[in-house]
Amino acid sequence: MQVFKAMLRVMKKRLPSAMIYVVVFIVVSVIVSSAATKDNSFEASRLRICIFDEDDTPESHALAEFIGKSNDIVEIENDKDAIIDALYYQWANYALIINKGYAGKIAAGDTSDLFSSYCLDERFSTVYMGQLLNEYAVSVKAYTTMGMTVTEAVSCTEEVLEQNAEVSMLRADNGGDSHFSVDFAAYFQYMPYILISVIISVVSMVLVIMNRKDVRYRTNCSSMRNSSYTFQIFLGSFLFVFVIWLLLIIVGAVLNEEMYTGRAWLAVLNSFILSMVIAALAVLISSFEPKDNLLSLITQVAGLGMSFFCGVFIPLEVLSDKVAAAARFLPVYWYIRANNMIAETEAYSFRGVMQCYMIQIAFAAALVLITLLVRRVRYSGAAISTTVRKAAVR
Repeated sequence: MQVFKAMLRVMKKRLPSAMIYVVVFIVVSVIVSSAATKDNSFEASRLRICIFDEDDTPESHALAEFIGKSNDIVEIENDKDAIIDALYYQWANYALIINKGYAGKIAAGDTSDLFSSYCLDERFSTVYMGQLLNEYAVSVKAYTTMGMTVTEAVSCTEEVLEQNAEVSMLRADNGGDSHFSVDFAAYFQYMPYILISVIISVVSMVLVIMNRKDVRYRTNCSSMRNSSYTFQIFLGSFLFVFVIWLLLIIVGAVLNEEMYTGRAWLAVLNSFILSMVIAALAVLISSFEPKDNLLSLITQVAGLGMSFFCGVFIPLEVLSDKVAAAARFLPVYWYIRANNMIAETEAYSFRGVMQCYMIQIAFAAALVLITLLVRRVRYSGAAISTTVRKAAVR
């Protein structure tokens, strides 16, 4: 097992750089896990609003009081530069000016040019306040059209607009499966990018070193069979992959002791199968002996490419039909499909999950067969060219 032992020694030197990906992933997972709560709640946001009442009538005072019930009123000097500074430094989210003549216009049913404002474009506060003021003015106009006085119309408008819908966060509980689907679906969702980055950057680099000409020539001249050499290469690669995968699974168990219950074990098996597929891909890439710079490029392209096109960073339902159709030829797509079904973000089907497993296994088998073929052609004894020179004639 000389080749196997040599691989482990080389991997030990490459391990620190690869662990950067793992540590970052674990830190992010811990932060997300700490922020997650079992009982989700909803609370409306209060904006910081400054109001300049140029009309100074009971109607305008009623509007200011109504806005102050659901928002925080802040005092700012009525100066354009001071207002802009307050908005820029977020001392205030919105500056409302109730134009002079507001009471007369609203009594006459005229809703045009009632307000002016200072705001930052494309902000939530801008849209929210614009919609609130429009609803308020339109409602008062509707009630006055019905024959109510302005005071009655303002009172009815406030009563209607103050009605809030009760918001409750739905959490499905299926005997333990919800702990995975709600809290830890993202943990397995982003695992492919980490696995690809770590496995290819380490395994492929180690195998490139093992496949150098001087090492290969000595191996070909030894009594070791090519099949034995290839077996030890695969064994060392898959052992490293298994250790990395097991580390991530243990971290997941530490983050939530109820994580691996029920169907969550299917997600564990899903991640293990993908790890083997990526290991086979790393061995195949190394067979072409790419340079360090090229290997780094391949790692980034494979990791980011599959993550974006297969639903890791972008949900599958958002991808176009053409992109989704092309992604079917990549193993990470089937990993994400299985993970979505297990997490119940799409309809769960045990048969569908098994189908995704089998397709990933087929990818791994195909990559192994291609690797064996490539290695037989590139590294067999027949592939070593020899040069025969004629002896010099004196």
